[in-house]
Amino acid sequence: MVKVTNSTKKIIKKNSAVKGAAATFQRFESAKIEPLFAVLDAIAWIENPTNSQIAQFSGIDPRTSGKILKNAINIGLVASGESSYSLLLPYPYKGTQEQKESVVKEALVRHPLLTNVRQFLRLGDKIDVALRKAATVSGVVPFVPENLKPLLDWTNSLNALEPSLITEDLVDAAENRKIERHKSESQKRVAFLSHSSVDKPFIRQLAADLTANNINVWLDEQKIRVGESIPERVAQGLAESDFFLIAISEHSVASQWVQKELNNALVNEVQRRKVHILPLKLDGSQVPQIIADKRYADFSVSYRTGLDDLLLALRGEL
Repeated sequence: MVKVTNSTKKIIKKNSAVKGAAATFQRFESAKIEPLFAVLDAIAWIENPTNSQIAQFSGIDPRTSGKILKNAINIGLVASGESSYSLLLPYPYKGTQEQKESVVKEALVRHPLLTNVRQFLRLGDKIDVALRKAATVSGVVPFVPENLKPLLDWTNSLNALEPSLITEDLVDAAENRKIERHKSESQKRVAFLSHSSVDKPFIRQLAADLTANNINVWLDEQKIRVGESIPERVAQGLAESDFFLIAISEHSVASQWVQKELNNALVNEVQRRKVHILPLKLDGSQVPQIIADKRYADFSVSYRTGLDDLLLALRGEL
């Protein structure tokens, strides 16, 4: 008879945990989607905000914001640190409701579980059957429909469960909005503002000044996730923008984003979308070689002079 020691039990328990690691358990909190946009506004504006700060900024109670944050993390909209949060997709702070909804819709369309649901719907399954099969394929075990109902509620509210829907459709819609804007509001400008999170105090001031001058801003913190295509991640924001503003500072130049991801693929995507690249020089840092030939707005000596030059460039002919 083999004696099972405590150490052996620990090994067995550890091995069992490893074998079961492929299975995941997902539970979405019951929360309305409307307050989500106020939560995203808070994260876009505040540097590494806590749940308490987000709730106060948004004007909702912390329990509700906590539920919304959990769902936003589960669908890939938000990343969480030890006690703070950041956005994973470019976001149009002070943009239209349609623009903000398009960001959430993109996250939902990209969600692996929902991708599988749409595939089974295309194959003719009813929604309850498609959800069960999709959960199985996605490794969501056990399958508890009630746990996924809030996800479906959010998805249906934005019409993001259309079986044939893909992210390319959202990018095309954004590009069409830009075409229509150029026809109806020829002087209206939209700027995509890429920046290091460390430079957020500067970015907040700049975003406020640009908005006050009738220029809509998409905010995008320079972050890299494993296996992520940066051109693909920013495609929707770029498709709707006229200018790609990249804040160059000692913080951004030292970041992985600038060192590895400010490359030909991204620059080509920007130019393919007919978006003008305009660096913003925040300090004495050297502008990366790949965009060194671009005219830049110089904020390193005077914020007012830099802003005046930037506004002049943004108001120029497209």
